[in-house]
Formats: sequence, structure tokens, C-alpha cells
Amino acid sequence: MKIKNIIPVIFSLYLIGCASSSTATRDEIYSNKNIPPGLCRISATIIKIDSTLLGNSENDPCSKAPCTAWVKIGKIIGYGAGSAVLNSGDTIKTKFAFTLNPTTKETFPALKVNLPGLTEGSSFVADIQLIPNNPSNPKREKAYLIYGYKKIE
Repeated sequence: MKIKNIIPVIFSLYLIGCASSSTATRDEIYSNKNIPPGLCRISATIIKIDSTLLGNSENDPCSKAPCTAWVKIGKIIGYGAGSAVLNSGDTIKTKFAFTLNPTTKETFPALKVNLPGLTEGSSFVADIQLIPNNPSNPKREKAYLIYGYKKIE
């Protein structure tokens, strides 16, 4: 397996482990401390979910559940060094690495904490990163990747 393929997996597991503490207080969720480089911490709401299954293979989680959604940023909590600049009120296209469905030990055995899933209208806090553009894509549409999140009740 190429090192390029391993790095995102390790990084995602690190983010989930860091971002999913079950003892986090509301103040910790909205903290601008410890934001990793290249990431932006936002508070946002799901505006629209793209139900198209866009997985690259049958083992890709996005071939089994929706991964793409448009979210409206309610608040920029903070930036890590070198992250993309966003503004409160922006609506952005996002890809959820572990889908928008709830996760379980059966669907993602390596995750330390199961994610509750998100639907249209759900609010959450997450660290996001800009996905590099594919030079062969004529649209050059910006998209952001989300590995883990805290759902706001």
C-alpha cells in the first residue's frame, strides 16, 4: 500500500480520537485551542444532503451511505496554521469521511467513539479541511472534508 493512502487513514483516526471525547463540555467543544494545522473549527448546520452514493469501490463507505452535504457555517471557532479562510454565513460543500449515517462498531470497527449521524437541520461542531482540487475537474468546485464532529442538541 502506498504511503499516500496510509497517511489520510492515520490522520482520520487521530482526529476521531481527539475530537470524540465523551466528557467534553460545551466550552471545550467551542474552544479555539489545539486546532491542528490546515484545519478550521466551525459550528454549522446541515442545509442539504446529496443522497447520491459516490463511492470509488464497494468497500468505500460512500458507496453505502451519503457522504456529501452542503452546510451553512454559523460560527468560525478558530483556525489552525495554514488553513483555508472561511466566513460565518458561508455555505460550503462538505464530504463526511465516515458518512452522514450513524456509525457503529460493525460499520467502522477502528473508531473509538460512534458518531450519531446527521440529517438536514442538524447542527454540529467540526474541524474541516479543504480538499485539494483535482486538476482534471473543469468545475474547480471547492469542497471540505470532515472526519469527526460533535452534534449539538
